[in-house]
Amino acid sequence: MIKRLFYSLSLFTSFAFADQNNIADLLNEALSHNYSFVERSLNQSELKIEESAGEILFNGNKGFVVNISSPFKERYEVNQDKVTIFDLDLDQSRAINLEDINSIFIKVLLLGLSAQSNEYQIKLNDSNNFSIVPADDSPEIKFIFNKKILTLIRYTDSLGIEHGIELKKL
Repeated sequence: MIKRLFYSLSLFTSFAFADQNNIADLLNEALSHNYSFVERSLNQSELKIEESAGEILFNGNKGFVVNISSPFKERYEVNQDKVTIFDLDLDQSRAINLEDINSIFIKVLLLGLSAQSNEYQIKLNDSNNFSIVPADDSPEIKFIFNKKILTLIRYTDSLGIEHGIELKKL
């Protein structure tokens, strides 16, 4: 009887771990592609939806670049050390150390998802979407797939603004 219980528990644990590995692999594969995006944010103080559009280009271990084409022209270059923000309309730039931002979302985009992390847990919501639940009690980040293609990311930023990013592979 005890052997069956341990066997059942070990099977359940290995299935749960396999699911997290599969989810991590699925997202990491998705983050190797470039996307165009439309981001919609709910501005609760003015009760209006704000929209921006652009593209996100992944450079493997080197980081990623976000080019925003509307409503303003901006470029964000993210690497292992810093985020450099270019305001193309005003011809200005500034750099922020990645340590100072401390964003699980940026870390996942930059480094990929790990099935075993101390910073977050992976939660399977259904067969087409999962969440990253940060250990620091910050809001979860939802990744939604359609036929194994990443199509939507939903998150709430540190200011409490809800974002939805619709993605299309380039």
